[in-house]
Amino acid sequence: VSRQSPLLLAGCDTNNQHTLCGWQLEKGELFRLRVDQRVHAPLLRPATDEAIFVARRPGTVTYVVDIREGMIKQQFNAVVGRHFYGHATFSVDGRWLFVPENAFADGGRGVIGVYDAVAGYQRVNEFDLGGVGPHQLALMPDGVTLAVALGGIQTHPDRGREKLNLDTMQSALLYVDSSSGEIIDKINAPHRHLSLRHLNVTSDGTVVLGAQFQTGVDKAYKEASYSKVVYKGPMVFSHQLTGQHRGSLQSFNADSETWLAQHHYIASVAVNHSGSRVLTTSPRGGVVNLWDVKQGEMLQQFRVRDVAGADYLSAQQGFVVSNGLGQLFRVAQTLEFIAKAPFTRWDNHLVLHV
Repeated sequence: VSRQSPLLLAGCDTNNQHTLCGWQLEKGELFRLRVDQRVHAPLLRPATDEAIFVARRPGTVTYVVDIREGMIKQQFNAVVGRHFYGHATFSVDGRWLFVPENAFADGGRGVIGVYDAVAGYQRVNEFDLGGVGPHQLALMPDGVTLAVALGGIQTHPDRGREKLNLDTMQSALLYVDSSSGEIIDKINAPHRHLSLRHLNVTSDGTVVLGAQFQTGVDKAYKEASYSKVVYKGPMVFSHQLTGQHRGSLQSFNADSETWLAQHHYIASVAVNHSGSRVLTTSPRGGVVNLWDVKQGEMLQQFRVRDVAGADYLSAQQGFVVSNGLGQLFRVAQTLEFIAKAPFTRWDNHLVLHV
């Protein structure tokens, strides 16, 4: 596999067969592997040709793929009573894999499972997060601290997609010491029905988060159905652990029409290498937004139907996004169609290997 611009994506075909895929922008599909569980986000192990594809909720399998050979070399399962959320991150040296998990058999505790990649991904430890619904996490530039989006939503495999705690949910951004599991700081979401789900970290340590607004019964609205209340507030936020505003999340600036265009759902958050730009996607709104990180201002918006996956491609000085129609686009000053995989629906995330 060439290292020039391979993309790693998960998806499914028109027969709902789940797949793991490698793509190269110049050549097209490099490999397509059939798997039993729906996979959410791919992840590259540092300094190797190994990629991790984590099953999304309530999936219990993680696939280890040799991207040079285009083959599954291993898979490992969640321990009994746990399931994965579709995301993970590695330590700097690629030895430790940190995986958000739902301990649904233990009251729905949110934990981070710690796996030793050198020992065949043996599960060696877990960190209790003191909340429920951890989703995406990322390693901070210090190489030690984990930024964790604690979604706050309790679920159970026996109840399908039902959200079990909307009247009491509490989402937050957590900073966790990856060596000890100690929670260094916790910053609550600014609205109790905002679920912080996806994030990315810039080179200077700014965490950018995308939220999803959850509906349910809110006693503050008396007997009115909360689903009838339209949230028009921010869906994208930033935070710096050592910044002057470290006690709260900073909202990105946009008018209510921009936020409503997201349809209460941010799927992916991608940053460029300099940390000056961030791109967010909304499959429900069918929009891609390009933001200035420092100013928190929207620079451009593009319409892309069912858009979700996103990452930054330095070779082309632009972002690449994917959608549920199997399409790939380059996003810079303009929106450029790149390719389409026939009979394919890409899932919510992608990663570029450069």
